[in-house]
Amino acid sequence: MEKQKATFKDLMIMFWTFFKIGLFTFGGGYAMITIIEKEIVQKHRWIEEETLSDMIAVAEATPGPIAVNMATFVGYKKGRILGAFFATLSIVLPSFIIIILVSIFLSFVSGNIWVESAFKGIRAGVVALVIHAGIKMTKQFEKTVVTVLVMLLAFGLATFVDVDVVWIILAGGVFGVVYQTVLSKRKSQELEKSSDEKTEEDKK
Repeated sequence: MEKQKATFKDLMIMFWTFFKIGLFTFGGGYAMITIIEKEIVQKHRWIEEETLSDMIAVAEATPGPIAVNMATFVGYKKGRILGAFFATLSIVLPSFIIIILVSIFLSFVSGNIWVESAFKGIRAGVVALVIHAGIKMTKQFEKTVVTVLVMLLAFGLATFVDVDVVWIILAGGVFGVVYQTVLSKRKSQELEKSSDEKTEEDKK
């Protein structure tokens, strides 16, 4: 969806949408991707599914929490400055409120077996959300030998080597530009060669 002037109704819908995302998503970051996709891609159709993958890469490579960056991106795309403001405010507001409440009542629930059990279940659910988001993303990119190798290499570096994921993302972006440049040059040479051969055949 192209950038446009948002109405008050649009801003309120956006505010409530991202408020729900911030309120009901535990684990933050990648755990939010599944719910963000459902709300902004499938339900409201504010962006395309392909754009979501690009947005995730940009949000991860820029400073700040990935979910907040994604909210700002979508908000600006939908409603410019006001849209970015309302989307960003609404996604951080639930956490802000909950953290204040937790800090007030933490002494009363610390060590409580029921609370600890609840958080164990929440952590298990967060793992499932992150895995689901990863599977969804792998379905969206073009699968070639090169892209699969790059994905496996990036996964290996991020998992087994102490490398900042930002550098992995930036390196992937640079590789993509270089790889596409080489492919384009090769195709251009092949087309030029084919054209020359056809010209020679026509002369004969």
